[in-house]
Amino acid sequence: MQRSALVLGVLAAVLAGSVAQADEVPLPSAVQSVPPEDAEAILGQRVTDPDGAEIGRLVDVLVDANGQPQAAVIDFGGFMGVGNRKIAVHWGALRFTPRDPKRKIALDMTPDQIKAAPEFRNPNKAAAVVTPADPNASSP
Repeated sequence: MQRSALVLGVLAAVLAGSVAQADEVPLPSAVQSVPPEDAEAILGQRVTDPDGAEIGRLVDVLVDANGQPQAAVIDFGGFMGVGNRKIAVHWGALRFTPRDPKRKIALDMTPDQIKAAPEFRNPNKAAAVVTPADPNASSP
């Protein structure tokens, strides 16, 4: 019974065009536990300025084709969805300190940079991602 199920699975994969050879059948995935002290959910978490004042909430993470985070979408201001504004910021502009309850996620951008950032509106289109200027970079 087990062998016929394997043969049917291989046949279905070959017919679907997703596998070129029978020996390339993917192995079933394993379930792995992640202890709470090793990871933390970030969606919906408040985002602060470097001084700890709340400035928004992290509402989405944009990843590249390899699944690596490239940007975070932060929802700024508003009350119950009215008057709010979302912007996409470069992943490197965020500082994560899970053990600091006041600054778990801090954004290294000035209020002027945030105000000047283009609004993130459509997740199905290319996002204009704000990359803060490196204060250590030398100007020409």
